[in-house]
Amino acid sequence: MTDNPSHTRLLAGILAIQLFVCAPAVLAKPDPVPTPGFIADAGPAVDPSSQSLIAELQRRIEDASVRELRASVDGDYGTALLLADDKVLCYVTLLYQNKIWRVLRFDNLGAADAAYRNASKQNGAIAGDTIRRQLLATQIRQYERAIEDAQVRAEALNNDMRLVQAQRLRMVEDQKTSRAEVQTAELDSRAARAQLEKLRREIRRIESSLANSGEMLPVANKSRH
Repeated sequence: MTDNPSHTRLLAGILAIQLFVCAPAVLAKPDPVPTPGFIADAGPAVDPSSQSLIAELQRRIEDASVRELRASVDGDYGTALLLADDKVLCYVTLLYQNKIWRVLRFDNLGAADAAYRNASKQNGAIAGDTIRRQLLATQIRQYERAIEDAQVRAEALNNDMRLVQAQRLRMVEDQKTSRAEVQTAELDSRAARAQLEKLRREIRRIESSLANSGEMLPVANKSRH
């Protein structure tokens, strides 16, 4: 609950506007909200009719014959204590979402102040639930955004994982192919080396044969004279 001059000025403006705009509608129908239990604790009000009191307070605000003593705002709920200028006549005003729904009048400042404090206390308790509800709604929206972000992130990671898995399979297949090619190349290399060795042996054999055949060339007999 807050109670300071800035809220006082703010609430005074709200009172003036809402009384001017909403008073005819309030006068035409019963109170939309049940009377809170603090009325009995605060002592009897001079006039229990909230409808006529709203009109009365409206006239005083228009005539500038009432001033604000206290004001408090708790979330959507507001409470104001006003004092008439011409006599000891106090008004306790209750607001919900910047709209007046109840006005109480007292001819005793102590009773009016007690009613104001009780109303402010009750508004604080009620506003606590409202604030908690608003906080939970904000948290839910935050969680929903976080879930959406997490889903996007998870999908991106899944795409990366699928890409990694596909690339890994491709690499495994390439490794198998490369290994098979290496094995084939090794077989071809051994076969070529064996063939080369065979050819070299054949060359050496031929060379050796040629060398031996040179030594065995026939020698012509010399003619006798």
